[in-house]
Amino acid sequence: MAIQHGGIENLLKLIETDPSVPADIKLQARKLTGDIEAASALRTDVWIYRAVVVVLGVTVLATIMGGLGLAFKGDLTNFKLPSEIVAIGSAAVGALAGLLAPSPKDNG
Repeated sequence: MAIQHGGIENLLKLIETDPSVPADIKLQARKLTGDIEAASALRTDVWIYRAVVVVLGVTVLATIMGGLGLAFKGDLTNFKLPSEIVAIGSAAVGALAGLLAPSPKDNG
């Protein structure tokens, strides 16, 4: 039997309102309800998403500007960017691509 959307929330409400369910199980159901509400708030809060995108974007820009600054300050003919800076920039670009790429739609 498949659980439909909202099925878990309905099940938890039934557990909380059923007088034959022991009190300790009702307490666990209330805790799970709170956990579900907190998880859904993180998914719907656009400011967290925006803050992460801004921080990653600033990291990418700082990495590029820092690399260019090191290139112009140092010897231009024999310049090698430190691998740590390359790793930070690559990770930030990958994270931005993962956040900004459209997620596949669930057709099932």
